[in-house]
Amino acid sequence: MNTYIQVFKSKSRFSKLYLKICIGFMLIGIMGLSVSVILEMPFIPFLNEAGYFVLLFNGLISYWIVWDSMKKEKYFIAWNRTEINYLLPKTDTTETIVIESIKTVDLNPGEVTIGLKNGETKRINLNYFFFPERKTIIDFFEGMR
Repeated sequence: MNTYIQVFKSKSRFSKLYLKICIGFMLIGIMGLSVSVILEMPFIPFLNEAGYFVLLFNGLISYWIVWDSMKKEKYFIAWNRTEINYLLPKTDTTETIVIESIKTVDLNPGEVTIGLKNGETKRINLNYFFFPERKTIIDFFEGMR
């Protein structure tokens, strides 16, 4: 049985398209401000400098929000009968724990501490997960005790 739980759930079906739209808004804002200041004529007849600035600012903020949510899609915890894999926000690479190498499992509020047979200690922060997923993870580690 394989279990995979994503930390941050987002619907990214149209994220790349929305990023392109945000870039378009930024380009229109930059071009409009440039043409308006340099040539002293409107790039789009019904917009003034404030409208171009709003397009530029809106594009920048929206781009940052979508890019950040796409970046957070990579975080997860997964397990099967032989190993536990996880990548959480404060870890650089995917961690793998072989279940046979686990010596102790301690459940603390908001954290699972795993002691390995080689003396190494791994900590999994549960505060990144919402309640239904957190309960599933806690149940799994309680079963390992």
